[in-house]
Amino acid sequence: MKNSNYEMVTVNEYLKMLDNEVKYLNHDAKEIRASVEKYLLNARRAQTNAKILEAMLA
Repeated sequence: MKNSNYEMVTVNEYLKMLDNEVKYLNHDAKEIRASVEKYLLNARRAQTNAKILEAMLA
């Protein structure tokens, strides 16, 4: 039996939606978007911190 409330989205499609400021219809999608943005921000911070640490130790 198919669940009509479920839709599969690839990571590539999701990132395109983030880039294009897609308007979401439900609250869960907004929370997912916020979580992904927070994760990406933390990943960029970690890269920056690693570069700073590397420069300090060089």
